[in-house]
Amino acid sequence: MARGRPGMCIVNPALVADIAPLTGSQSEIMRRAGISWNSWIKVSAGLPIRVSVGRRLKARILPRAHESEGLRRRFPAETMDGIDRAALDAAFLRPVAPAVSADMMALPPIRSIRRARQFLGSAALS
Repeated sequence: MARGRPGMCIVNPALVADIAPLTGSQSEIMRRAGISWNSWIKVSAGLPIRVSVGRRLKARILPRAHESEGLRRRFPAETMDGIDRAALDAAFLRPVAPAVSADMMALPPIRSIRRARQFLGSAALS
């Protein structure tokens, strides 16, 4: 994670939809995923979060990854729970590209999951 802003990363945007059911609702996210609702909004929008937050999220999600049908499809394995945890671990966090982190600094606050997903969708199109 050496590129971009030091100490920042993003959760792989391709995995967010598959991770979402494991995080629970706004009232459950801290207990289930170990991150705040505001951090989850950033994750959902593909925005940078602190590496420590990303690692904590990964540590909470990986043990329960087999509960997500989408993650089992993306990372199949011939194990009891049917998921390749090493591949998921390697794909979970991404470094922040320098140009992206500079562009993100000028964004207005994104305060809802709906807006975060809209932003992520529009960023993928550009």
